[in-house]
Amino acid sequence: MPLQRFARLGVDPSEPVPAAVNWALAGIAVLIAGHVFAWIHPPQGFTDVFHTVWGLAYIWLALLLRRPRPWARAWLTGLLAVQLTGRFVVFALNDGEVLLRTLVVIGAVVTVAVVALLWFPHSSRRYFEHPGSRRPGR
Repeated sequence: MPLQRFARLGVDPSEPVPAAVNWALAGIAVLIAGHVFAWIHPPQGFTDVFHTVWGLAYIWLALLLRRPRPWARAWLTGLLAVQLTGRFVVFALNDGEVLLRTLVVIGAVVTVAVVALLWFPHSSRRYFEHPGSRRPGR
């Protein structure tokens, strides 16, 4: 039954996930860990809701990336872009907390790396192409 589902989607289940996409998934795991850390240390009310929702969205979209879903890559990129903008705001508003600023900078670097890994390597672009546009020998 699962193979029929893949066949219906035009996806070859034996096609390996490119290394760049796997590295991007590792970066997403780091970002998820950051949301968990922000959620438990220290509790802050509304931002806890934000970190919970966005952490769950990252998990869901990361699981979808294991199958070539271009829309999941686009949604994830949008979430990362919004969060990168938020990181600049948090960095600007917290001038005294060195640990927080350091974590924000690390998160920004990981965010940019994840976006680059999902969009720029040829292997990633080919992996997320529309299945009908794949040609043998390409």
